Amino acid sequence: MASLSEFQRKKLGYIYHVFYDVNNDGVVDWQDFSCALEKIAALNKWGEDNPKRKHALECLELVWKGLKTYADENSDDEISKDEWFKMWSDCADKVLANKEFPYWLSSYMGFMFDAADTSGDNVIDKDEFRTAYTSFGLTAETCDSAFDKFSENGKVALTKDTYSKLWHEFFLSNDKDAKGNFLFGAIA
Repeated sequence: MASLSEFQRKKLGYIYHVFYDVNNDGVVDWQDFSCALEKIAALNKWGEDNPKRKHALECLELVWKGLKTYADENSDDEISKDEWFKMWSDCADKVLANKEFPYWLSSYMGFMFDAADTSGDNVIDKDEFRTAYTSFGLTAETCDSAFDKFSENGKVALTKDTYSKLWHEFFLSNDKDAKGNFLFGAIA
């Protein structure tokens, strides 16, 4: 089992609280994904019958199934923070060796990109980033500052490829200066 650095634990703890434990009850469960879907559907104006909403639901169900399989050690349909860290310790070596995330995390990456790309042009601009991430509780100032850092003040477009690179940096890098560290705002 790989050991997570203190910095990696800080990043993973941050994303656990902000983007996974959406209802802030201290654990990650299906309700968090349901809440995230409602936020993103409202942001994108996806009605109940919208195909994008249905696709997002399928994606989140896949993510939840993967999380339960790999992290829910006591099968209580909740992922505690300890289970979260253990899962990341267990999969870190595999991810680094393959440079590929588990299928469920790759699906979540696609969901997060599509959710923020409200224009559907395959590029997330600063306004889209701010709007999407403030719906998860980040301040507009935090979003703007983070966007400026990883986009080099707008010089680098946030395409799916760039997003994927930053996603990998966030989850895998131990470099405190990596641009990917800002993909989800500022790490407190």
